Amino acid sequence: MFVSVLFGGDPQPRARLAPAGSSWAQTPEGLSAIYAVLADQGAARRWTLPLDRLDGSVDRLVVWNVDGLDPDEVDALEAWVFAGGTALVGGPLSGFRGTFQPAAEGTARPAAPHPATLGIRAVSVGSGRFGGAPGERLIHLKDEEGRPVLVSWRVGEGRIFWSADTAWLSNARIGEAQNLDLALQILLPPDGGQVAFDEYHHGFVAPTHWWQVLRGSLQAFGLMLAAAVALLFWSYGARFGSPLPAPERPPRAAVEYVHSMSRLYRRAGARAVVLRALHRSLRTELSRLTGGAEGLSHGEIAGRAAARCGVPAGEIERLLERTADLNHIPADAELIDLARQAEKLRRRIEHATYRDG
Repeated sequence: MFVSVLFGGDPQPRARLAPAGSSWAQTPEGLSAIYAVLADQGAARRWTLPLDRLDGSVDRLVVWNVDGLDPDEVDALEAWVFAGGTALVGGPLSGFRGTFQPAAEGTARPAAPHPATLGIRAVSVGSGRFGGAPGERLIHLKDEEGRPVLVSWRVGEGRIFWSADTAWLSNARIGEAQNLDLALQILLPPDGGQVAFDEYHHGFVAPTHWWQVLRGSLQAFGLMLAAAVALLFWSYGARFGSPLPAPERPPRAAVEYVHSMSRLYRRAGARAVVLRALHRSLRTELSRLTGGAEGLSHGEIAGRAAARCGVPAGEIERLLERTADLNHIPADAELIDLARQAEKLRRRIEHATYRDG
């Protein structure tokens, strides 16, 4: 509670104090990169309340690399999942049955077909492995020695994913192999919901009421101060006149998208992550325009889209190819230019969708 009250909304002190597994942490073990990717799509928030306060405003929950959960907290988490939530938990946790054993860092691959691992061929992982998992749990990822890395099981209407390894989601590895694709397939709600990152167990605690910040004589002082301010406004209220109308919000400029992408890669420190997210967003927009792009080549997607929005197919195909090429990560200037081209294409797609509708 002290950390939250002392630093308020200033992100810099929080980033310096945040432990491994926190979405505030910009260290190699932190989760600031994946949080930034989800936040850029308006799908991320930080949870600073106890788990028994979870409600329908949260669709996905990440509890990563924490010291442990009390039995009551496990019950609260399972009750929320039972109602339809999805939780991604990382690292050893009391309350869940399973043993752990260290292993060499390497690569994990899907163990069985499942929507969460659809299209995933390889994930870069650290040293965390399950020594054994109950038979009712579905194994999603195994390392090269056949040891489980990621498992899940249903709880009512929802599902809990439990990862023995906490490195694959970290800033250091999220841009490697298909780590980002796996994270987005597990976490990104299909209907535009919210992904909450648990910060309560990392020490960033929000009081359930602002009054709880004050104690004893400070509460009495606060009451007297509030009364004095109210009296002051009542005495001199006539001087303020009628309230001014709220200023109109200017329309979003096209360059605002470019600026948001610029802030994103500076915040995450990973141009590969931004390039992958830009490509994924571009395919999503083109899929909406053409009625589906799954399994199609870039040339086929470009041909279908060109007929609908009037942009030359070659231009669309070049943009798709460049954003998909992770072997040649662009410099900052080129990355901004790619984002600008993507935004221009997105506006043409919006116009075509509106015209056809």
